[in-house]
Amino acid sequence: MEEAFGKRKIFATIMTSLLFSLVLTALSVFDREAGESGLEIIMIPIFTAFIASGIIVCFGLITSAVIEYMICKVSMNYSISMPMYIVFHGAMGLLIGRLIFGFWGLYTYVGGLCALIFATIDIWLLFRVKKGKGTSEEIQKIYLWVILTVIVVTLFLFLFIQFF
Repeated sequence: MEEAFGKRKIFATIMTSLLFSLVLTALSVFDREAGESGLEIIMIPIFTAFIASGIIVCFGLITSAVIEYMICKVSMNYSISMPMYIVFHGAMGLLIGRLIFGFWGLYTYVGGLCALIFATIDIWLLFRVKKGKGTSEEIQKIYLWVILTVIVVTLFLFLFIQFF
């Protein structure tokens, strides 16, 4: 599983952070009070995505590397190791969320969900690299589409708040 190790991890971190930001932005729009302008509702999730990126980089990358190393040491076949890889990520995301926030709450579960998304993107990219399809041009296109999606959805939600 060591093919393009660093590129896969960074790509998964960026994609997970952007998806987390997008979901948090959408949730903050539906949880707004009357009279609030759209700017603070839109900016809080963007800054939260930076915090999520930092947490994923500090804890998630190290945890992911350790999980991947342990699975490679056991050297199981892919039909067993890939689901275990994703499940271990989810469990460690819940544990890290529990340690950071100190209680089982929404953010703890979001940490577990982000870990599952991270592992899924990482495995997806691993199989793309193994098939020879994970080229730099394709990754740049994926980055562009995800960033444009985040911008368009955020702008749409901002305008939705302003007019409704």
